[in-house]
Amino acid sequence: MMHMKGAFDIVDLLLRGGAVALNLLVAVQFLRWPAQRFAMTGGSLFAVSIAGYGLASSGPVTDALGLPSEALVIAAVLASAFFWWFALALFRDDFAWRHVYALPPGLLLVFYGMRQWSEGPGRTAGELLHQVVVVLLLIHVVSLAVRELGDDLVDSRRRFRVVVALVLPVVGLIIAVTELYRLRQPLPEWTVLAQSSMLATLSLAFAVWTTVIRQNLFVSSPSAPQPRADRLGPVERLELQRLQSVISKGSCFEPDLSLGSLARQLSLPEHRLRRLINKGLGYRNFAAFLNDHRVAEAKRRLADPEQAREQVASIAFGLGYASLAPFNRAFRELTGLTPSDYRAQALARHVDSGNS
Repeated sequence: MMHMKGAFDIVDLLLRGGAVALNLLVAVQFLRWPAQRFAMTGGSLFAVSIAGYGLASSGPVTDALGLPSEALVIAAVLASAFFWWFALALFRDDFAWRHVYALPPGLLLVFYGMRQWSEGPGRTAGELLHQVVVVLLLIHVVSLAVRELGDDLVDSRRRFRVVVALVLPVVGLIIAVTELYRLRQPLPEWTVLAQSSMLATLSLAFAVWTTVIRQNLFVSSPSAPQPRADRLGPVERLELQRLQSVISKGSCFEPDLSLGSLARQLSLPEHRLRRLINKGLGYRNFAAFLNDHRVAEAKRRLADPEQAREQVASIAFGLGYASLAPFNRAFRELTGLTPSDYRAQALARHVDSGNS
């Protein structure tokens, strides 16, 4: 029996050691990538925190390390927040840091303190609150992955969205249930090996994914379209000309226009249209593609003295927006001005040029 226990512990440590090594490799790869710095930092921190979790969740390792193992535990506690940071920066092409993003890791540290330095109900409350924050972060990550899946024009990122949407809820639920069960009684011995096996498998998959990262998954300047029409074949270039012709005729201004409906207009499969817009026109997101063309036309109409009395809402609806709010938001993101301010400045310049 003791021999079996020793073999069990060796296999568990080997799996955890492999997972730790893979995650540290991933962390280094992320830091070497010269693209979106915050996405790379978030991914690296997440990989380090998972390495910490792999060690901190092993009784023999924490017993051997003693007090220094607390640093590993703290890193593991922050894993969900770091992955949330990574997903925010990866899935949002217009990502910009906001101070509120520091709140979840702060809460996780507070609840960790409650677990460590409280007794009885206080410790239980700290654990429960910790799991609530983790679950909420995972739900938000899954919603980010799913919400713009249809509009995402980057194939490698679309695949990662699908993986996140399918795998993350299962893994998160398993970890949350395991940690809550641990509060009441020790875990069965077999769950330790199951945990290390799952950790090693997911770490290997994540490491393999990072070694085949396509350059278009991360970009240095996601706000600026980066056309690569040179990567298109002759037939695709003809299709690109058809797409540009349809755009010039105002198809982008149709209400409720989707990637699918535009593909049907062009008699193209969605995956080929996605490639045309991504490679041929340089857009990473279908919504950004629409907003660029709609806002460009809005600027022309707002600056036209002949349309000076037309209401901003009328212009927005005429460009395909279902309401004024998304139009105002898109216009401000692309110009730095509200539509009314832009019109006032454009018409003032027109008056000044007429008087000179």
